[in-house]
Amino acid sequence: MTVGRVGKEILEEADFNKFRQALIEELVKKISRGGCYGADIRQIIEETLREEEFVNFANKLAKIIEKRTNISKESSNEAACQLVEEEIADDIKGILHGQLEERKGKSKKEKEIDFMGRESKLWDETTKRFIGKKHGLKDIALILKEHRLMKITIVTGFILLIISAFLFNSIYKAIVVGLTLTIFSGDSLRIKLANVLGGLGGILIFFTSISILLQYALLEERRSMELKEMARDYLEKAKRKENFN
Repeated sequence: MTVGRVGKEILEEADFNKFRQALIEELVKKISRGGCYGADIRQIIEETLREEEFVNFANKLAKIIEKRTNISKESSNEAACQLVEEEIADDIKGILHGQLEERKGKSKKEKEIDFMGRESKLWDETTKRFIGKKHGLKDIALILKEHRLMKITIVTGFILLIISAFLFNSIYKAIVVGLTLTIFSGDSLRIKLANVLGGLGGILIFFTSISILLQYALLEERRSMELKEMARDYLEKAKRKENFN
């Protein structure tokens, strides 16, 4: 969200502006080298602050937080990382062309630090931030849209299961046949046909689901590559600007 009044004063006291650009560039370098789609940006910031170039600054920031707030020594490092994240989140979001998603849902420890930080006016309410945006069912719909045969196959599988359920006069039996290929006994043509259609429907749905998972993994990898390209593009521009100056 936004850094509070006390948070800004603490960052200034810790000389954050001296490290700001170098910190952002190092963070972007990590994304360009191995930034995975869906990665928690806070974990990347924590790794960066542990590096030799920034560890003294991080320790200084944590000590000032401990001194000026009610946050304990044990929690001051996490609070320092959170404060840095709140300060540079918009910069990272701009570099990645908006591909930094905020989500709710924190651990008990994170909630405690968030509350203490708000009480101490370090920041407003914070959220978890992840590289890239979560699409969920939209991704599945996109995959099926791009692969029409896959869509036809899975729809056919469900139709066969529905017909099987009708012939069995039991949804349960059709699902069991589809999932386990179990054959229910019966001499009538109706039961035999229900077994065949249920089994075939289950096979079609199973293999199509595997294909969807593989396509989803490829989609995630493609998005990760796009994010890395954004990061590399920023670093190249920053280097050209530095050489020009």
